[in-house]
Amino acid sequence: MQNKGLPLSFDQLVTGYEFPITSYKLDLSIISKYLIAVGLQSAEFVPPLAIAAYAMTALSKSLVLPPGSIHASQELEFFQPVPMGATIYCQGRVAQKLSRGKLNLLTIELSALNQAKEKVLSGKATLVLQN
Repeated sequence: MQNKGLPLSFDQLVTGYEFPITSYKLDLSIISKYLIAVGLQSAEFVPPLAIAAYAMTALSKSLVLPPGSIHASQELEFFQPVPMGATIYCQGRVAQKLSRGKLNLLTIELSALNQAKEKVLSGKATLVLQN
């Protein structure tokens, strides 16, 4: 299955599907919104949860999430600090896809790499989507 740039629905996804790699630059103009939201004035390194939030946001652009979708859980591991201004490359893969009555469960494995292609984040997120 190829993604031609269009977001995919739950029905179109299969276990093992790899989302297109996306990248973004974590400059202060982007991270400042996160810093304000968590009550920080500045930071030398990008807060780890900001990396996770932007990685999940990048992957969500490849999905059609119906109204009422819930981010049910996440497991994250961070490997090294990321300096402000770094470019991050996000990868995602459908790890599990289940239908239970009117609810659909989708588990996505995700990782983020720095400019040197070193892993800075690895994890899983589980989404609950309504039929």
